[in-house]
Amino acid sequence: MTKEETVSWFGQEFVESDAKALGTYIAALVLRFQVRYRTDMSVLSTDMELWELRIKPYVALLLHDPEELRDAVAAGKRFLKVFVQQTSIEEYDTVIDDLELAHYETFKAAYLRHVNRSAITGTIAGSNASALVGRFIRDVATNRFSKGRTTMMGSTILVSPVAELIQHYNFSHEDATRFMEILRLAGIMFLDIVPAPVLEVEFVESLG
Repeated sequence: MTKEETVSWFGQEFVESDAKALGTYIAALVLRFQVRYRTDMSVLSTDMELWELRIKPYVALLLHDPEELRDAVAAGKRFLKVFVQQTSIEEYDTVIDDLELAHYETFKAAYLRHVNRSAITGTIAGSNASALVGRFIRDVATNRFSKGRTTMMGSTILVSPVAELIQHYNFSHEDATRFMEILRLAGIMFLDIVPAPVLEVEFVESLG
C-alpha cells in the first residue's frame, strides 16, 4: 500500500483551521506514543468521552479560546473514529507516520503558532529558562536524551527525561520537575512526547 493510499480517507476537514489541525495532530501523537493498540483501542474508539479526557488537557495547553478548544477536541475525536474504521491495527504506526509526513507543514505551522512562549520564563538552577529550553531541544534533536519510538518526521517519546535532566544538567529532582512543567505548559513536551515541530531549527533560534 502506498503512502497516498494509506491517507486517502484523510480529508481537509481535519486540518482546515489551526484548531482542527492541532486537535488532529495531538490526537495522532497520543495514539502513536501513549496508546496500547491491542488493549486500549477497543475501549477508546467506542468511548469518545474517555478519549476526550485523554487528549483535551494537552490540546488546552495550546488553545485557550473555548470555541477553538471545542473544535480541536471534536477534530481529535473524529480523527480517532475514522482512523479506526479505515486502518488495520498492523498499519496504525505506518499510517500515523504517513499522515504526519503528508501534512507536516500544516501541522508545524499551527503548532508553532500556538506554543505557549509565555510559560518559558524564570530561572532553573540559576540558568535562564529560555536558554535551557533551547539547550534541551538541541539535545533531544542530537539524541543526547534516550528516545523510545520516533516517527519519520522526528516526533519522539523520551524514555527517562527526569533522570537524564538530573544527569546531563546537574539538576536536583525539584529542578527537573519544575523544568518539565515549563516544557509541558509551553507545549514543548507532554506525556514525555516531543513533537517534531519544536525540534525545528527555526523554533530554537526564535527562543533567542
